[in-house]
Amino acid sequence: MPADDDFSRFSKTPKVSVDGKETYGQWKPHSFLTQDLDSKYIRAFKVTSATEGRPDKIAKVLYGTSLLSWVLLAYNNVTEPFGWPKSGTIIQYPIDEVVLPQIL
Repeated sequence: MPADDDFSRFSKTPKVSVDGKETYGQWKPHSFLTQDLDSKYIRAFKVTSATEGRPDKIAKVLYGTSLLSWVLLAYNNVTEPFGWPKSGTIIQYPIDEVVLPQIL
């Protein structure tokens, strides 16, 4: 099982030194977030009342870990995540066969 750090959106971001402390540089989105994926790699998920406002719970259902909630937010261009998504909303997401190889 991969370590929790492997699921970080910064896992492929180079580290930089700022005032003698190591930190991450500017985040560069993974290619699956910036390229147009073939429709065979995209699925839809209908948000229920149990998953409303909980991208972490949705990520757990879709990817097996809540640590990939950032994928759902980034893929759906969500800039204000509080309360997102609403019940009844259909969100799109890239399948795990696309996501996992690129972040691990």
